[in-house]
Amino acid sequence: MAIKFDTRNKTPLTEGGEGVIYEYKGKIIKIFKPHIELSAKERKVKALMKSTLPKEIVTPIDCVTDRKGKFIGYSMAKVEGEEFKRLSNRKFVTANNIDTKFILSLLVKVKTVLQDIHKKNIYVGDLNDQNLLFDMRGNVYFLDCDSWTVGGDNCTVVMDLFKDPKLIADEFNAGTDNYAFCVLSWKCLTRIHPFSGKTHPDMKITERIMRGISVIDRPEVTVMRIAKSWKGFSPELLTEFKSVFERGMRDLSDNMEDMYHNLAYCQKDKEYYYNKFSSCPYCNSDAKVNINPVSQGVVGGLKLYGLYDAENIKILFDRNTYIDNQGYVIHGKEKTAYVSGYRYHFLDNGCMVMENQGTFSFAGEGSIYKIDKKYKSMIVVEGNSIFYISPNNNLEKLEVTERGNAITRICKVSTTAYFTVENSEYCIVNYYTGKLIVNINGGNAIIDYQSDIMNYGIHRDGVTGKWLVILEDSKGMFYTYVMGGNAIEYHTDAIKYDCQLSCPCISNSTIFIPISGKIRGFNFSKFAFKDFECDVVSEESKLMKEKNKFVIIAPENVYILG
Repeated sequence: MAIKFDTRNKTPLTEGGEGVIYEYKGKIIKIFKPHIELSAKERKVKALMKSTLPKEIVTPIDCVTDRKGKFIGYSMAKVEGEEFKRLSNRKFVTANNIDTKFILSLLVKVKTVLQDIHKKNIYVGDLNDQNLLFDMRGNVYFLDCDSWTVGGDNCTVVMDLFKDPKLIADEFNAGTDNYAFCVLSWKCLTRIHPFSGKTHPDMKITERIMRGISVIDRPEVTVMRIAKSWKGFSPELLTEFKSVFERGMRDLSDNMEDMYHNLAYCQKDKEYYYNKFSSCPYCNSDAKVNINPVSQGVVGGLKLYGLYDAENIKILFDRNTYIDNQGYVIHGKEKTAYVSGYRYHFLDNGCMVMENQGTFSFAGEGSIYKIDKKYKSMIVVEGNSIFYISPNNNLEKLEVTERGNAITRICKVSTTAYFTVENSEYCIVNYYTGKLIVNINGGNAIIDYQSDIMNYGIHRDGVTGKWLVILEDSKGMFYTYVMGGNAIEYHTDAIKYDCQLSCPCISNSTIFIPISGKIRGFNFSKFAFKDFECDVVSEESKLMKEKNKFVIIAPENVYILG
């Protein structure tokens, strides 16, 4: 029986390229956008509803119609989990005690589901690390099945970085799914894309995919230090990956399952490896263990020193907060037991703020306050204030005072919006199909933007007051904007970022980017580059500039350079 649904006065949870997502009576409803061919979607949804599919697939439950009875979408179960993309983030997996064995168990489940649906001539097509979820109990969830190839209706969209170079038109099949699964698996297990890094001479990642130049056994490819070593993989699994990425093989054996069921653990390196090695491959004299070196003394004429005892740090949240090896969150003299799934912040008054995907909470005047925020959006804590996007798409400021809490609405934001706050000034990137509206302290700049957004970074220049906005789309393209006032002062798509986009900084019109063993400065007004050698810096290091010093928030410590 169809559900009649009126989108008027309904606040979306989020939106994607094809549809807008709402929560309704404990379920999730997806309403397709006007440009979508509804007749094909309706056929596909009804076919999926009739099929017996694995429990891991979030399948349509009911069709959804408008007030006139016209098909506009479907309902599905509400599931909660993390995107598989999070498994490529070392900070996340370390904080949540996620190891190689757990990741392999998830991948084996994904592979089993793929094999099951392939027997029914159903193909995912757009398989990637953002439409798969997992939870800490080891469950996996397949999303967006309305975009799959079902019957005579094919998948029509695919993320370029997971796209099989052998794909012809939209003829998705088991082979294209197997290729995407191998890309997904490599990213989850090594934290890098199988065609990442740099070649000499360098070439675009899409060209390397077409030419089959992966990171495996390629001396001409420089691999980022963010990568997790694959020396512990079984030789058969590594050969299979290379055959898929470079030789066009698409039929998969049980090498993934074999490795999962035959693991040994190295106490020294705290890592799993294939137990048929005669000894731990990470402990061999020629093996490279993924530990960033700790430099001492002078680097390039600049003094370098660490703020903390690195031996006691498990993972850093930010400059002032970390988890120690005993499982406690440390912030100055504050110490509290870490709870998995939460991010911790502290106000200037010492109050602790705990954030998860849909809420944040804090204590005050003998009470615990729990505030709803937009699902999976971030919060910014500055001074004694908390900035966040509310579920009804408002940027709000909650100020914690001795007399109580005061909430101020700053402005309305789009369904898909990103923001940050620095020194009480804010920058919001509102995304709409075909354009961006960048709101800086209440003034708007409209930017023509014909792509999507997969990652972002927003940073303020403390010297000039300008804002740096970096966006990455699903094709791996980067768009760099420097906003002066409410106008674009500089724009380029020529800068490639191997780091996380939260890691660069901008100071005095110079963009500083962390790369392996260096800080690269790019002065866009002079179009000049300058490198600062520093061996504690990797692609995971977050940079801050304070007068003539760099603050380097590395995975293992906070360093001051200068």
